[in-house]
Amino acid sequence: MNGMNKKPHIVTIFGGTGDLTYRKLLPAFYNLMETNHLPDDFHIVIIGRQDLTTESYRELAKNWIHEHSRYKVHDEKLEEFLNYVTYFEMIFTEEEGYHRLKEYYQSLSPNACHLYYFAVAPAFFEAIAINLGKADLASNSKVIIEKPFGNDLESAGQINKTLTSIFSETSIYRIDHYVAKEMVQNIFTIRFANTLFTNIWNSDNIKSIQISANELVGVENRGNYYDHTGALKDMFQNHLLQILSIVTMDKPTDFEAESIHEKQEEILENLYIESINDDVVLGQYTSDGNSKSYRDEERVYASSTTETFVALKLGLHHPHWENTPIYVRTGKRMHKRATEVVIEFKALNNEKPNVLIIKIQPDEGVYLRFNIKKPGQGNDVQTVFMDFCQSCNYENRVNTPEAYERLLNAALDGDRTLFASYKQVELSWMFVEDIVNQVNHQDIQFYEAFTSGPHKAHELLKRDGNHWIEEEVYGENYISSIE
Repeated sequence: MNGMNKKPHIVTIFGGTGDLTYRKLLPAFYNLMETNHLPDDFHIVIIGRQDLTTESYRELAKNWIHEHSRYKVHDEKLEEFLNYVTYFEMIFTEEEGYHRLKEYYQSLSPNACHLYYFAVAPAFFEAIAINLGKADLASNSKVIIEKPFGNDLESAGQINKTLTSIFSETSIYRIDHYVAKEMVQNIFTIRFANTLFTNIWNSDNIKSIQISANELVGVENRGNYYDHTGALKDMFQNHLLQILSIVTMDKPTDFEAESIHEKQEEILENLYIESINDDVVLGQYTSDGNSKSYRDEERVYASSTTETFVALKLGLHHPHWENTPIYVRTGKRMHKRATEVVIEFKALNNEKPNVLIIKIQPDEGVYLRFNIKKPGQGNDVQTVFMDFCQSCNYENRVNTPEAYERLLNAALDGDRTLFASYKQVELSWMFVEDIVNQVNHQDIQFYEAFTSGPHKAHELLKRDGNHWIEEEVYGENYISSIE
């Protein structure tokens, strides 16, 4: 595979017959093979309890890789990749299978490094880790765990206590795939590689920061999970707080994992909400006449007060950010799918403020709005914009690694920069649990599906003389959806 000097690796995926493995992990590994980023001595061991053989599993995997790889899949190349994939039947909650697994590893590559991927619910993290330890399979190995990192602060702490008793902290890779998205990583470059922005990225020049992660989809088939979780825990606690910390952190001394995490942790430690009652809006979607309301979704409680939308006004006790409001929102069944960071600069001479929008998904790019004199003999000012669409270029799309591809490659290299520290996880849970314990879920605000959320989420900004900048940028179609 021409693995660019990578050490021999055996990657073991627990939960290898689930959607995550089929849709994300196997296609990501295939893409890494296409770009020569896998070791020459490489194996993927799929752990499952289904009665499958390696051959039957490979047949199942083919269609998923064809559908989800970012490259056109050729049969010859696919067969080459699948030769590195084997299926191992065992019940991962029972110790017996791990001793058989140890023997199997010896037959594959006795001196390989091990990377264990826990593509399972957090409830199983400890059982797998403990059994790996009992079978003497944990030393000199790495483990990737999927979010959520526990269901609350207590469970996150218990999981971490168990994992760090078996693996070293530097061997634990906590995945948040949002952090690895191309334009989230580009925030570092935009901020720290441009004199245009680096010296004005503070409260002296920035009026507000807005972070939105809006989805068109509802809860789909995740009703049972979502009804016990809600938008605060499902999106805000991890993805959005990670983005927020990257947008507002000070420049690290270097761009190694420890330095970056330290600056992110500093932000999370100093984040605050002035008033839970006034600065948090919870919403839940209702039917638009053609789609189900949240309460009619499968496996959702009929009178559920679980939020499918949340908007918050946050602040930072930080020398660079005192008195700069940070507005964050996320919701399902919204008017459009878009994850964006909006930086609204302070206006000069009563002109329209400059605006920078970092577009994370589905479009990737940067929008900049600024003022210029109108052509002619007068001195009238008009607003113009530059809109760079990175994902509009076919070559960019093909050459941009998917988030999981980037994360898996980093884990193989032992690079923890894109992964969360436990302190980040702990601080995020502390902040969110404080909100959950104080907020009144009976004050849920209903919003019609495929609109821009509850009216109260707009009033949250209006009382400070602000508004969601999207209203200006995307025009009348947006405004009509909230009237």
